[in-house]
Amino acid sequence: MSSSLKSQVQGSSWLMLALFILASCSRRMAFCLPSFIPSLYNRFRLSKASSAPAAASDKPLSPTAYLDGLRGVAALTVYIFHFNYLWFPVLRNGYGSTDSDHLIWQLPVLRVLHSGRASVTVFFVISGYVLSLRTLTIIYSGQPEKVLDALAGSVFRRPFRLYLPIVVSTGIAAVLTRFNNVFIPNIGGGDIPPVQPTSSQQFWHWLEVTTKTINPFRSLTGRQNLWGNDYNGHLWTIPFEFKGSLLVFFLLLAFSRSRRFVSLVGVSIAAYWQMVSGDFDQTLFCTGLLLAELSLVLPPAIFGLKLLSPAGRRSAYILQHALTIALFITSLLWLSYPESHGPSSPGFRTISTLVPAFYAGNEERIQQFWISVGAITLVVALMYSPAVSSRRRSDAPAVTLNLDEEQPPHPSPATISSRNPPPSHAGEPLLQRLFTNAFAQYLGQISYSLYLWHGSINHIVGMRYLHPAWAAFQTGESGAKGLAESGFEAAAAAVLDTIRREYIWKWAWAMVVNTFILFWVSDVFHRAVDVPAVRVTRTIQRWALVRK
Repeated sequence: MSSSLKSQVQGSSWLMLALFILASCSRRMAFCLPSFIPSLYNRFRLSKASSAPAAASDKPLSPTAYLDGLRGVAALTVYIFHFNYLWFPVLRNGYGSTDSDHLIWQLPVLRVLHSGRASVTVFFVISGYVLSLRTLTIIYSGQPEKVLDALAGSVFRRPFRLYLPIVVSTGIAAVLTRFNNVFIPNIGGGDIPPVQPTSSQQFWHWLEVTTKTINPFRSLTGRQNLWGNDYNGHLWTIPFEFKGSLLVFFLLLAFSRSRRFVSLVGVSIAAYWQMVSGDFDQTLFCTGLLLAELSLVLPPAIFGLKLLSPAGRRSAYILQHALTIALFITSLLWLSYPESHGPSSPGFRTISTLVPAFYAGNEERIQQFWISVGAITLVVALMYSPAVSSRRRSDAPAVTLNLDEEQPPHPSPATISSRNPPPSHAGEPLLQRLFTNAFAQYLGQISYSLYLWHGSINHIVGMRYLHPAWAAFQTGESGAKGLAESGFEAAAAAVLDTIRREYIWKWAWAMVVNTFILFWVSDVFHRAVDVPAVRVTRTIQRWALVRK
């Protein structure tokens, strides 16, 4: 390890230690600690005081807990994508697309761990699902008179839920721009909040940008007119999220009184129409709605019906496992479609031609099509994965950890038609266990804050490591090239090997520091802003509500 890297490590370590001590000095300042630190301390203290095992694992899970965890993992993947592609731009290329593209992390399936675009499509499918499940549950429970109240509340709360945290986070970013060199640009410049001549001009610029961001009437035609907030470029997805939410609410209202097969056909037509016209993001919201209704029409435990003999149920159980695992692996392959050189990458050449006319011939659109298909099939695989354990599932109303909407569980036997039997919550589905563990659930809890802050933290912290690392790599590479041209090829190879190892070390340490600070900021922002924003939204709704 070089002396420069050692000094960076030591400096960052002392900074992190000082912050930890400062935040631990008093109960009031303890709020500034990440919530998992007091949680771990309390768990350790309880385990020392009692011989009883921790009860955390016995806490009932909601039926949609796996979607909360999946959203959290997707948010973390978006961060990994934006951080690591700055250090290793070659990750964008498909494995084997060129002679130099043979990194293990470029391989299909492994690519899902850093494919940010794939994670965005997963976001949209989950949103369509969870935003519609509450209303669909009311419909299937035979209470159509409550549908209008449910939808009115959802539509009223949605803009507040999405935009209040954005106003606060971008406002903080605008204030930070007034301090010199807080935000460090990417290699090559750009992608940081613009600094205005005066604080007053900075405020009015922020207000103008924020107003444009939350404008619900701005035209969105597919992804042909993307625009990211100047204080957080990753917020381009939020107007799509809002548009998709309104589309879901409209379709739920339109078909709330119709026969259910009419609803399924109508939403399917809307999804297909948008797909062939190039607005696949909205197709994902419609598909999420379809999957939510499918979970009620054809419950995940359908193969466990008593209509089958014990031997038949066992065979159906094994078949369900095989089908969902196969679908899960296939979805990961589709989600692995590379960002660059996909049509020339082994494993993707054939499917690159199997797309609707709107997507053909355009790498970005082809990728968007296939990762969207992968996101849909991923949720289907998780939804229908059969149970393999006795971990309890809650029959109480499910609360999504991202606080987007409150989702009740699947209807109970007393409120749903006997021809639509409810799913069993006696066990924990195999594939869902990937996203119901404590870490995934924690990610789901802070997912929105993680998404809002990862870009800013990358530029405040991460770029301070990337710039000197990249400069040292460029200098070393230039020196190695000179040695090779002078005939010292062995020495040149040794220099290249050394500077690559140094670069990897610097990336690894930067990743550790940047990630820790991001989790810290996201955790505190979630508790200080995100959760209160939900409470404020509901307070405003109660105040505005017409009393019956």
